[in-house]
Amino acid sequence: MDSTRLFAALLCAGPALAQNHYIPDISASGGTCNVIPFGDRVGSVCDPATTSIWSNQKYQTRCTVADLGGLPNVITGLGFAACASGPAHFATIEVVIDHIPPASPFVNTFASNLTPNAVTVLSASSYTWNVTAGAWNEIGLQTSFVYNGVDDIVVQITTSGATAPAGFHRDTRQRLYWVGASGPPAASGWLDNAAGKIEVSMLTGKTSSHGVGCLGSNGVPALTFSGSAVAGNTLSFDLTNGVPSGIAVFCAGFDNARPFPLELSFRGAPGCYAYTDLSVTVALFLDAAGAGSFALPIPTGSVGFLFYGQFAVLDLAANPFGFTTSNYGRVHTGN
Repeated sequence: MDSTRLFAALLCAGPALAQNHYIPDISASGGTCNVIPFGDRVGSVCDPATTSIWSNQKYQTRCTVADLGGLPNVITGLGFAACASGPAHFATIEVVIDHIPPASPFVNTFASNLTPNAVTVLSASSYTWNVTAGAWNEIGLQTSFVYNGVDDIVVQITTSGATAPAGFHRDTRQRLYWVGASGPPAASGWLDNAAGKIEVSMLTGKTSSHGVGCLGSNGVPALTFSGSAVAGNTLSFDLTNGVPSGIAVFCAGFDNARPFPLELSFRGAPGCYAYTDLSVTVALFLDAAGAGSFALPIPTGSVGFLFYGQFAVLDLAANPFGFTTSNYGRVHTGN
């Protein structure tokens, strides 16, 4: 069966196959903190300036067939356990997944651990990932990976201009990594036993927060979630710091790749960003505190639906455009 037909079959079997695998364990707060591959906070001991060797990294880790349940499935998310809360930002970020036979050695040359069938599941520039300490944070895959159920997988992460609040929890499994003050990365790196903890999601409902809002007359508009992206539930996109008793527009789309994020200076809103296409727009009235919500029922059987949402707030006093924008959320519906 080719990968397209297998993908369709697995989506139909979603309720039975939806699961999260935690490698090596489910604890999102245990383990030493490490700055590879997501960088360190600016001004810390590891990163005393805005540019350091920790800002440009390449990394590979391996998940075994036993880790992944030993059955064909669809990988729809990757999560990591943050050591502190705040925005992790990347000038560029790329995540690649590939199969590797269990008997194949893990070597110190990056390309040797991959095949021509490797899949780029995230590729973005000026990418902000808002993480919470002691929790599994979905990094925001843009496409899925069809897992064959018999091989191990390699997860490769390449970042430039990377900063993160305080690293991510790690374990003692093997990793391959390279760090440098500038790129491109070297062909080979260093092997040691300090791979980051990882959550591999398969057809599960997930949300994550990305991007930044811009200052308005009542603070910076902020999007958060309540409810659930699991099919059969209701997911609410919640806005705070809008204009009191004002109007906002909820915007949803299906793409956050280039040209997004789109900085809106050309529309008269410097520092504000559009993060996705405007496939769906819905106006809502805000309360006296400038808060509002858009509730979205997730139909039963809606597995594998990926989209992005953010708010635009009508704020005539904020800038010539008359709107400010919030951060944005990624939603993957599942079971």
